Amino acid sequence: MVIKFVDYDEQYCDLSWAWLNDEELRKLTLTPYFTRESQKGWFHSLKDRTDYQIWGIECDNKPIGAVGIKNIREGKEAEYFGYIGEKDYWFKGIGREMMEFILRKARDLGLNFLYLKVGKYNERAIKLYQKSGFQIYDDNEEILHMIRQIR
Repeated sequence: MVIKFVDYDEQYCDLSWAWLNDEELRKLTLTPYFTRESQKGWFHSLKDRTDYQIWGIECDNKPIGAVGIKNIREGKEAEYFGYIGEKDYWFKGIGREMMEFILRKARDLGLNFLYLKVGKYNERAIKLYQKSGFQIYDDNEEILHMIRQIR
């Protein structure tokens, strides 16, 4: 299995529409409802943004998901996000590669911290994040807020 992180292009945008409209994935990623029009506007805004970076995930040349960092505050912190939209690729260890990739990107940007939000019911993701060095810093009824120092 060969995993690559590639440019997030229009193909990934279209696939993400389908992936993030799957109710199970929407819940796991804490994705709010959005319109196709708002998604296209967001996609076209990416070229001018310095606070948002996103990559497509490819497995054996097949698009399977996306990963990125957003709310980037130069030299300070950013928020991690990622998802594998193709469910046939769940439970294959790809999450670890996503975390390694994004931690390299965070170091390249000179960030001090990377944080994320995850639903308490998403135990699989929580375990991955903890193994990747994230710690819980806020715990409300449904969502955990986790943070990791970048070295």
